Amino acid sequence: MKRGLWMARLARVVGAGVALGLLGLLGACSSAPKQPDPTPLGPVPPILRVDTVWHDSVGPVPSTFHAAVAGARVVVASSNGDVLCLSTSDGRELWHSHVDGGISAGVGSDGNFSAVVNAVNQVVSLGPQGQVLWRYQLPSSVITPPAVFGGIIVVQGADQHLWAFDAATGAKRWDDEFSAPALLLQRGSGMALADGDVVLGDARGRLHAVRLADGTALWDVQIGRPRGVTEVERLVSITGTPALAQGVACSRAYQSDLGCVDMTSGRLLWSARADGYSSVSQNGQELAAAQADGVVQAYAVADGKQLWHNDQLKYRKLGAPLLAGHTVAVGDLQGYVSFLDAKDGQIIGRASTDGSPIDSPMSLAGNTLVVVTSKGGIYGFLPR
Repeated sequence: MKRGLWMARLARVVGAGVALGLLGLLGACSSAPKQPDPTPLGPVPPILRVDTVWHDSVGPVPSTFHAAVAGARVVVASSNGDVLCLSTSDGRELWHSHVDGGISAGVGSDGNFSAVVNAVNQVVSLGPQGQVLWRYQLPSSVITPPAVFGGIIVVQGADQHLWAFDAATGAKRWDDEFSAPALLLQRGSGMALADGDVVLGDARGRLHAVRLADGTALWDVQIGRPRGVTEVERLVSITGTPALAQGVACSRAYQSDLGCVDMTSGRLLWSARADGYSSVSQNGQELAAAQADGVVQAYAVADGKQLWHNDQLKYRKLGAPLLAGHTVAVGDLQGYVSFLDAKDGQIIGRASTDGSPIDSPMSLAGNTLVVVTSKGGIYGFLPR
């Protein structure tokens, strides 16, 4: 394994009582070959025009944070405690809030209520104007951004405990717990809603569905298969928010596999070996994923057949790709967003931001692509 990829992975690992072991692993891989330089960006044919329709900024945004798009609003949080709500149509600021002490996980929003986890592991609920409604002290740290669905806040702890709260009052609705491995990733999973059911991943490479109303477990499916000898090599946590479309949930397990599940039956449709660590995107027919080396790969959702791949962005430390209409958008370490034709993977357009990495997943609000950089730049792009 190339040293750059190994080091990037190791930096995303946390665990109880393993600090000395990780230091030993760092020393052991110091002689590994250096990762190749990022592939230079070539010229782009004038096929797709991409306009910047609005731009704003917030504080630094870690790769584990997600922008939350709900209807005509997008809510973005920074690690320094700022939370910003913007109109997705014109970028107009709707409200601005500040959480004292900083934010460790965020943000989730249903357009009415929003939620973050602060630096001392408290769930913080924000009202329609960004006002703090309540705080709840959790017994464990949180990496995965909280999710808000119809006035219910769902939080997944790093220890794999799951809580649901009433967003308005803070009353606990239910809680549950999944088993956790000895090592955990610093890259959280995510939660998505379909027909009243919450779909989420765990640290053992399994995808779950639970009923939002009461937390009843509906199904769980193994996506990631542990391989290798060391505990680090065998990490298979589900990374990123599961991609839901047309009754199918697709997700990726860190450095091992990706796959799709029939949400009605809980049956695994397919899984495929895929070395990567960012979330996937799908529209019911096509799934797009970025591999660890920067190759963008497309699969058929029905059976996992490989449709095309693009290697023009290798070693550019790509973020999660996003299927947006007839294109696949993907951000890189220098703040560029490349647009690939969803039919054949050819690059047909490009947009630039502030030059900092695009680590957080991008979002689609209508026809507007919302991009957040690690420096906190927030961009609304309109491909034409």
